[in-house]
Amino acid sequence: MDEEPKPGITPAFAAIFYAILAGIAWALGSLIWSLDLLVWHNWNHTTIAIDALIGAGLGLGVVAASALLDRWASWAQALTEEFRRLLGHLSTSDVFVLAIASGTAEEIFFRGFLQQILSVRVFVFTGHAEIWGLVVASIAFGLVHIGPDIKKFWPWTVMAVVMGFFLGGVYLYTGNLLAPILAHFTINFLNLSLIAQDRGEEDERRPGKS
Repeated sequence: MDEEPKPGITPAFAAIFYAILAGIAWALGSLIWSLDLLVWHNWNHTTIAIDALIGAGLGLGVVAASALLDRWASWAQALTEEFRRLLGHLSTSDVFVLAIASGTAEEIFFRGFLQQILSVRVFVFTGHAEIWGLVVASIAFGLVHIGPDIKKFWPWTVMAVVMGFFLGGVYLYTGNLLAPILAHFTINFLNLSLIAQDRGEEDERRPGKS
């Protein structure tokens, strides 16, 4: 009899881990360097509605692209299967906790803190500080997305670098974290939901399941 797969990452662990990550960003950015991690600037005078539309549009666009890749690209199908094995069973509430925790904390750390501090303190001498901040923060974001088996998960790392540029780009344009957090949450929630749904359908097809 096959054992029921257990979640590789529990919601409780995710909540604690990402709370620590956000706390580190807040301590370094807000307490030490006096940064506003949620709002950097408003150079382009975007509204909350526009920021939300940008975030939702980016998130839904990436999810649609992911679905197409998962249908037509063998490497994407293999990656999805690896995530399915790694994550195990996920309920809708599990998916929501993972998506909101990762989407919020990672954006606070990599965009609100890292990209901003690189742009306003580290690369100011270059004359293109915002571009360098975007580049370095996006690469750093991608490099932390390395799975337990690099040979199997390297496409995830590459896609995370690309997504870092998209998320960092909307952060640079809007000047606040609403759009990147909404995009990040949308991507994680919908993609994880699809993985969980596929797992449920797979279990229903197992012999002995009624």
